[in-house]
Amino acid sequence: MMSISRSVKRNRAVLDPTRITLARELRGLSKTELAKILGVTPRTLQKYESEGAPVERASVLADAVGVEQEFFRLPANEGLSTEQGFFRSLRRATAAQRNTARAAAAIGTEVYTFITERFKLPVPNIPEIEQLSPAQAAATLRAAWGRGTGPLPNLIQLAEANGIRVLSLPSNAKTVDAFSFVRDDEAYIFLSTVKTAERSRFDIAHELGHLVMHTRESPTGATDTLASQELERQADEFAAEFLMPAEAVLPRSSREPAVPEIMELKATFKVSAIAMTKRLHDVGRASEWAYRQNCVELAKRGFRVGEPDGISRERSRVFDTVFPAIREKHNLHAEVAGHLGITLDLLHQLTFAQIPVSVTGDKQRASGEGPDLKLVHSR
Repeated sequence: MMSISRSVKRNRAVLDPTRITLARELRGLSKTELAKILGVTPRTLQKYESEGAPVERASVLADAVGVEQEFFRLPANEGLSTEQGFFRSLRRATAAQRNTARAAAAIGTEVYTFITERFKLPVPNIPEIEQLSPAQAAATLRAAWGRGTGPLPNLIQLAEANGIRVLSLPSNAKTVDAFSFVRDDEAYIFLSTVKTAERSRFDIAHELGHLVMHTRESPTGATDTLASQELERQADEFAAEFLMPAEAVLPRSSREPAVPEIMELKATFKVSAIAMTKRLHDVGRASEWAYRQNCVELAKRGFRVGEPDGISRERSRVFDTVFPAIREKHNLHAEVAGHLGITLDLLHQLTFAQIPVSVTGDKQRASGEGPDLKLVHSR
């Protein structure tokens, strides 16, 4: 199992060094850059991150990295290394973006600790399926979740209903499409919000493939290997079958389907046009020639770089339920600042922009089609 280390002991005489590093990485700053902002030498900043900073530096540090002062007084958190999770698109991500994603993961787990201290969430329902092919694993997970072979509903809510914690990534980690990991027997998926809604659905399905097939494997690290590339291929194959089961696609499609039919199928299964085109080829409905011709036509229509007239972005039912409920009884800003040490703006970025940045007291509820989470106040 993958875990987040919390081995550094807390010293109340100084600001926690691991949290200084975490906040710096979250903002994508190098040590040299943060030292310049703070007006200290790189050597001084190195000391802050190894031994802790003087408590009187809390205000200037908080302003520099965009967190609350309390963030540095919370228990140590060394974060998640990129070797501990299944990260996508690492080759395209800069070191700063990888660090931002890793820091977001560490803070995201704390957000969920904050939630579970106040609400009861569904227990994890994630079977480990290691001996089956990706297609068989996808069918097994559908069966375990009672989904049959038809098109799937809101995937964020479906994952949440089965105990998986889904959060979004800050915009400065935009080239990391998605990643997943397990900590203390709880599964997490983090998604980029700069992708189309259809792409995000595929990313969730891809990460589900990792969670059910690869939890005992060595995750993808910073350097791609043949082994890690094979894990990614398997997760893609799982995602295609999970979202577009051959048993459901075949009776709904004709031989050599053209673009108009692809548009109908993509809308039915809520996937990208390119993904549906590839799926039709993979299940034998489209020849290689037809597949290539359809890809050319879709590219002309803008489907290589986006999803014209695509679906709406899916929402989390957890966030649409939990935070309005907290706001009914408390000042949400004060609760988040005091218990998590983060701003509402950062919480907004980690929760699919479902938390209003301005504290107005307005409640937002989703009418999502996923299963009812049946959240219950624990206190």
